Amino acid sequence: MTARRPTRLPKWHEWSIYVTFGLLVASGIAWLVLDRWVRIEGEFGPEHHPAEHVMLIAHGAAAYALLIAAGALIPIHVKVGWSIRRNLLSGTSLGVTLALLSLTALGLYYLSGEGARAWTSIAHWVIGLAAVPLLLLHVMRGRRDATPPRARSPRRRDRPTPAG
Repeated sequence: MTARRPTRLPKWHEWSIYVTFGLLVASGIAWLVLDRWVRIEGEFGPEHHPAEHVMLIAHGAAAYALLIAAGALIPIHVKVGWSIRRNLLSGTSLGVTLALLSLTALGLYYLSGEGARAWTSIAHWVIGLAAVPLLLLHVMRGRRDATPPRARSPRRRDRPTPAG
């Protein structure tokens, strides 16, 4: 039986992160494309596509789901990772990124000035797009660091030594 690394998530939790994160990114990009570049001909001229509102609702629902799944990481995954000092930079960067996304989302919801809303919107989607490679980096580094040095080494240590 192989030893399980201490920060390894149960499969259901790992997949809940991937699925909610994927839905969040897909709905965010879909909303961005619809908002910035898609218009339909309405009764009084060009207007926003109706799917834009649906994507915004889906994005908000996925964000709540991801915040729940990510918050559930704190008691074990984050605490253990922090105590064994593993993957700190990418994990901290990812946590800060999620916090910034949450704050900018609140700003988009509550700010009323057009200038502040415009800057908050740009910050939100730029940070959101940056979160994708951060999550990939964190996962890849975690998996790489979890591989025992023996398995990474080109020489096997348990090979018998020649008699001499």
